[in-house]
Amino acid sequence: NEAKDVVFFWAAASDAFLLIAETRIQAAIHQLTLSGSGDNEPILHDFGDGDFGGPNEAKDVTSRISQSRRKLIFASLLMPISQNKADAACLPGDIREDCIGIYKLPMDDAAAKYVETPEKLKMYAPDLKWVEPIQYPATYQDAINQLKEQRQNFDVAQENIAKGDIRQAGLILLDVVPKVTAAGRYIVSSYSIAANNERNKASDSDEAKTLDMKSYRIEYALNECLGYLGETDVLIGQGLRGELGVSAPAQLAILDQLRDTRKEFDDFLRVVPEKF
Repeated sequence: NEAKDVVFFWAAASDAFLLIAETRIQAAIHQLTLSGSGDNEPILHDFGDGDFGGPNEAKDVTSRISQSRRKLIFASLLMPISQNKADAACLPGDIREDCIGIYKLPMDDAAAKYVETPEKLKMYAPDLKWVEPIQYPATYQDAINQLKEQRQNFDVAQENIAKGDIRQAGLILLDVVPKVTAAGRYIVSSYSIAANNERNKASDSDEAKTLDMKSYRIEYALNECLGYLGETDVLIGQGLRGELGVSAPAQLAILDQLRDTRKEFDDFLRVVPEKF
C-alpha cells in the first residue's frame, strides 16, 4: 500500500512539482552562474556554438537541452529545500528592484496554468509574488508596434545608466524583456501557423518551406536578443549589489553590455518583416 501511495503521489503531483523544482533548480543555476567559476561561462552551455544549420538542427539541440533540463529538474526534487538567495525567483512582469538580476520564471503554457491566479500561485509556489500575466499582442501589427516601443524604452534604460541611475535602468528592463518575449513569440507563431496552413494544402509546398525558414530565423534572432537582455539584467543586478566594484567601473561595464545588447536588439528587428 505504501508503494502504491508513493506512485499515486508522483502521478498526481508531478506537474506541480516540475514547476516548483524547475524554478528552484534554474534559480540555483542562475545564482551559480552569477558567482561563476572564474570564466563567467554558464554552467549548462555545452551544446555547441549556436551556429545551427536550420530548423531541424535547432530542434535536435532543443531536444538535447530539454532532456538534460528534465533530468536536472527531477534530481532537484530529491534535494533538501533551503530558503536562501539561490532560490530567489520572480514572475515575468514583476517590476520590483528585488527582481533585478535574479531568475525569472519562463513565459510558457506549461507554467502559466500554475501562476494565472494568486490562489494557484500560493498553492504551487508560495514564495513567489503574483503579478498579472503578460498579455500577448492581439495582431501582428500590435506585435510590431510593441517591439518598437520596447526598443525605445531600451534606449531610455541606456540613458539612465549613462546618468548613473542603475536602479531605474534595471526596472525598465524588467518591463522590456517580457514584452519583447510576448511580441516576438506572437510573430514567430504567425509564421509557423501560416507554414502549417500552406503545408496542409500541399505537403511539398515551397511557400511552406519559405515560411518555415522565416519563422526559424526570427526565432533564432529573438532568442539571441533575449539572451543578451538577460545578461544585461544580471549585470545590472550585480552592479546594484556592489559586485562590480565601485560605481564608475560598474557603470562602464554595464554600458559596454548595453551596446552589445542594442546591436542584438536591432539585428532582431531587422529580421522581422514590418508586414505579414
